[in-house]
Amino acid sequence: MSVPYKVKTYKNPLNAEAEAKFYPAPVYHGELGFEAVCSEISEKTALTPSEVRGVIDALLTSVPKYMLLGYKVRLDGLGIFRFTFSGNGKETSDEVCSTDIRAEKIHFTPDVRLKAKMAKPEYVRM
Repeated sequence: MSVPYKVKTYKNPLNAEAEAKFYPAPVYHGELGFEAVCSEISEKTALTPSEVRGVIDALLTSVPKYMLLGYKVRLDGLGIFRFTFSGNGKETSDEVCSTDIRAEKIHFTPDVRLKAKMAKPEYVRM
């Protein structure tokens, strides 16, 4: 498979007077929706599209639940999901409270097998 790319120009945001430079940028062909993914998985398994939807819906319910309970959720072959946040620093530990928490994020670390599948693709200019 070849990954398509196009050439885009970008100006330096730190130097408005600098000449724009040319950079490669990915070409996206749209979004692949939930139903399309379920149909493709169904074709590769013994599950019907509605059974696949049910499994994925259950996964989408379970992952956030366990992240909020303090677990990292590992999906072998895909990666690890975890809930993170940052906070405001205080002078003493007694001063720290939940209102100091800000910038909540969901962090994803891809599995080495996923990284390997995505490594060193061929690129084709569009």
